[in-house]
Amino acid sequence: MLKHHSGSYDSVGSPAILFCGIGICLAACLTDATLAHPPKLAVKTKDTAHDPHSVRLADRNDRPERAVLLPTIDGPTPWSDAPVLNSPDRFHIAIMTDRTGGHRPGIWMQGVRAVNLLRPEFVVSVGDLIEGYSENRNQVEVEWKEFLTFINQMEMKFFFVAGNHDLTNPMMHDVWRKHFGREWYSFNYQGVHFVCLNSEDPVSHVGEKQLAWLENDLNQHVDARWTLLFIHKPLWAMAAREKAAGNPDPTGWTRVESMLGSRPHTVFAGHVHHYVQFDQNGNKYYSLATTGGGSQLRGTLYGEFDHVVWLTMENDGPHVANLLLDGILPADVVTEKGLGRFRDFLAKILIEVAPIWIEEQESFSQRRIDLRVTNRFDTPIEMTGRIEGLPLSGLTLDPADLALTVPPGETVELALAVHFSKPIGLSSLAHTQLSAHVKTLGKDRPLAAEWSVPVTIDRKYDVPHRTVPATVDGRLDDWGKLRFATDPTPLVLGAADQWQGPGDASMSFDVAHDDAHVMIAGHVVDDAVVKGDAVEVWLDARPLAQRAKDRRLRGRAYSFMIYPPHNDHRGALTTKAHRSPPAPGGCHAESKQSGDGYDFELALPISLFHGDPNTHWKSAQLTLVVRDVDESGQPTARVVWRGTSDLNHVNTNYGQFVRHVKED
Repeated sequence: MLKHHSGSYDSVGSPAILFCGIGICLAACLTDATLAHPPKLAVKTKDTAHDPHSVRLADRNDRPERAVLLPTIDGPTPWSDAPVLNSPDRFHIAIMTDRTGGHRPGIWMQGVRAVNLLRPEFVVSVGDLIEGYSENRNQVEVEWKEFLTFINQMEMKFFFVAGNHDLTNPMMHDVWRKHFGREWYSFNYQGVHFVCLNSEDPVSHVGEKQLAWLENDLNQHVDARWTLLFIHKPLWAMAAREKAAGNPDPTGWTRVESMLGSRPHTVFAGHVHHYVQFDQNGNKYYSLATTGGGSQLRGTLYGEFDHVVWLTMENDGPHVANLLLDGILPADVVTEKGLGRFRDFLAKILIEVAPIWIEEQESFSQRRIDLRVTNRFDTPIEMTGRIEGLPLSGLTLDPADLALTVPPGETVELALAVHFSKPIGLSSLAHTQLSAHVKTLGKDRPLAAEWSVPVTIDRKYDVPHRTVPATVDGRLDDWGKLRFATDPTPLVLGAADQWQGPGDASMSFDVAHDDAHVMIAGHVVDDAVVKGDAVEVWLDARPLAQRAKDRRLRGRAYSFMIYPPHNDHRGALTTKAHRSPPAPGGCHAESKQSGDGYDFELALPISLFHGDPNTHWKSAQLTLVVRDVDESGQPTARVVWRGTSDLNHVNTNYGQFVRHVKED
């Protein structure tokens, strides 16, 4: 059935252009002494008209005759009147962008082979060269060793600029300095000044020492015919957002631009994994896509493609082309104006699928999937698609294929009947999704995009409302019977062979909320409470659409460690944010020893569960883990309530806890 509505709805799922999480990145150089292979011959130029310090990396311009000698012919000639592009100041370089952040093996080496065929003077990177994000020095060294084998196969000089995956922590900084030396640097070639900056000095910021160096460096090269600046993060975009919000620039980029002033310059960055050409006060700034880094590769409209940038330096400045594995694209393939309309299209098309909650004792055999499409764009749209991921055995889906048109400013609802000939286990439904194709209708060039909206079909655990707030004291007197418990044969991680059964370590718990807190209380059975025992609480508090689409713990994802009493800890609770802002104040836990183990209570402020103080939270995913050590210092067994072996990183199989609204 179809229904038309006007107005707005809360979004259950909508697409977004993907940006990488901002981490730590540094720019640095690899000196000739540390190159993985011998460099090309470098000679001082005799031409000091542009820059007396300019270094030429190749000798191709020293030929005695560079003109094309044409014969004298009466009448028409078999050549055009255009000039030969052979200026002595003309040269080519290649720029390679992010390799990592979810790298796809083999793509970077395709880029290496491409530049070897094209033979630029040299290659410059914009960072994220290894996967990194490790505290293990041996692992980091192994990854750098692997990457340098790629550089060994490059037939021209390669200039290193580091990204947040390359320099994540102090140990990785130390490894970088050991191998590559400085964290910012400059060099000259054919009268052009090249500057490589550190965008994480310390975090998304150009520090005072670096700014002082840059000011001195630019003052020494005021006669450069052009300045090319390379940095991992597009700090100009971050600075612009803060300025638009009325905040001071936290990045230092405003001061960098002030130093660059009116000198001709062009800036290249990576990090966000999609391509955009910016016009900044008459200068071109480029945010590059990927050379093997994580990407949905949705194409040029999204700015998502693997490429090598080909820069030809001419007398009038750099000319930029994007070399894809299967073709060449112009520099303006995505402009701010075109990208702005496409982003507007993406933001104003809302495709929503209502979650299907299964009660505790229910099975899944026959249900209805409710979806709705809202068009807030200025053009009619057409959506086609189908529900995918359902088991095919005994399945009837009506309608099987979806097709609907939505005028501007309206909403269309559609109900699909799902029927199985026999009950289906919920684990078989975990990958159900709506795959949809949406395009605009009208005379203008159509905009089109693919949507993948997860269909949540899962067990629902109610979070009841308590009219009288519980006192967080570690006592369970006011909780009654605890509704949830670890399975008699649970998933056990870590030292699984040390776990001897529920009497060794198990747990029951419950969850409730009042107007200010979500509260978790539980009882742990533990035959020997020793140092190392604890309860882990893993929480993904993002909206349902976000946590269903991306199961990785990020955004508002946190873990809490609750310790039993008298366990040599300063307090009963420690908190960790997973690629998230720090947890707000007000988290509090207490534990009390009991006859066969210990009890605990945890109170989490409501602000942890929603970003907007004017809205109520609706649901969250949650799991608990009992950490059990038989003897202090021995390996730890982790007894899991719900989750997978990768529960530290993804929310897969966490329990779906749904807020029960109090009655008026």
